[in-house]
Amino acid sequence: MTIALLFICFFALLAVGMPIAFAVGVASLIIIAFDPTMIAYVVTSKFFSGIDSFTLLAIPFFIFAGELCTESGLTARIVRFANVLVGRFFRVGLAYVNIISSMIFAGVSGSITADSAAMGSLLIPSMKKEGYDSDYAVAVTATSGTIGALIPPSILMVLYGSLTSLSVGQLFLGGIIPGFLFGIVLILVAYVLGRVRGYDFRLSHVVEDSGEPYWKELLVAFRDSSIALIIPLIIVGGIVGGFATPTEAGVLAVACAMIAGVFFYRTLDWSKIYEASFRTAILTAVVMAIIAFSTLFSDILTRNDFQNWLLGAIGMVSENRYVHLSLILIMMFVLGFVLDVTAMLIMFAAPLAIIGATLGFDPIHFGVIIVMVSLLGACTPPVGTLLLIGCSIAGIPLTRVVKTVGWFVGAQLLVCIFLMFVPEAVTWIPSLIFNR
Repeated sequence: MTIALLFICFFALLAVGMPIAFAVGVASLIIIAFDPTMIAYVVTSKFFSGIDSFTLLAIPFFIFAGELCTESGLTARIVRFANVLVGRFFRVGLAYVNIISSMIFAGVSGSITADSAAMGSLLIPSMKKEGYDSDYAVAVTATSGTIGALIPPSILMVLYGSLTSLSVGQLFLGGIIPGFLFGIVLILVAYVLGRVRGYDFRLSHVVEDSGEPYWKELLVAFRDSSIALIIPLIIVGGIVGGFATPTEAGVLAVACAMIAGVFFYRTLDWSKIYEASFRTAILTAVVMAIIAFSTLFSDILTRNDFQNWLLGAIGMVSENRYVHLSLILIMMFVLGFVLDVTAMLIMFAAPLAIIGATLGFDPIHFGVIIVMVSLLGACTPPVGTLLLIGCSIAGIPLTRVVKTVGWFVGAQLLVCIFLMFVPEAVTWIPSLIFNR
């Protein structure tokens, strides 16, 4: 009864337009106020304990690193490298540039919103200029932005690891192959849709053709973007090697981005650093508010045995653990239509992790799959954050892109299903490094 009332209050508050962080918090407070078994001090205790984590300090540092890369022009250099690499030789080449750039930038910021906003502001206008339809450009940009939460570093992996007491380093490594699989299927869908629509664009106008030999231009582009390729190696190597915690790795990412912008490219000045800091503070405040309120929500679910209730409910359908996992993933996918991915993970990560362990799934495999399916909600209306960012940049309504983005999200969902039955694709790299 308590769980049902909690969800009813939450969705009712969402329906009247209350911001998600406050809807989560107010719904939780209503339950605490009318439930005699709940103690008032739980509110302040859980509210502050939710954000009182050294690991969570990694989040603002990774956000700041991504903002510095955008301000210093490193993002544009990443796009140039991807453009020289594939943009001029293949049909729908700029769509490939978009996806590959997101895969590279994912190794710097770890933020899906930073990735989508940075790539979208550069590539959506360029794709429209070349003749791509706006809905196609937005769909490619939004879905490729999800890769930022899989290829390390990843803010969502840091969050999931913090909430479930799992190794962030192992989660980082577990996301590598899924991240590349997301990129591959997005390229395939972009190619098929591009051929169906008659796109045959090879030379991108993101940068002017220098007239230099291809190999020389590629070397120059690689040199200019090499820092973006080095940063993820430093981050992951530091965590896996035991030289740095995720938070300290975030500091290293900021230091690398700062050094590159100030001393190598000489494009960062105090005004740009201030702008990057200001945007980081706003994004961090939003994330931390969601974490604080959602921690209270999650605690109420756990106290009322939500995990056992859910296991009992899906156990009535079948005793097969893969059927159980499939139903959990369907639930997370559907919730993604109305919930922000960050809030959804905070609310359900802890109880779902208990369910995964009860069903006998490897915790790293289970965690990566949960994060992957939750990410799809960022590309589905009406609350799809990445879709909203892309549509605002392209200047089109959300309804115009729904059909197109469905093809890309469908392909990503197939990857999730594949990985559900092939856990080695997630656990192989962590097992090599950590001797699991």
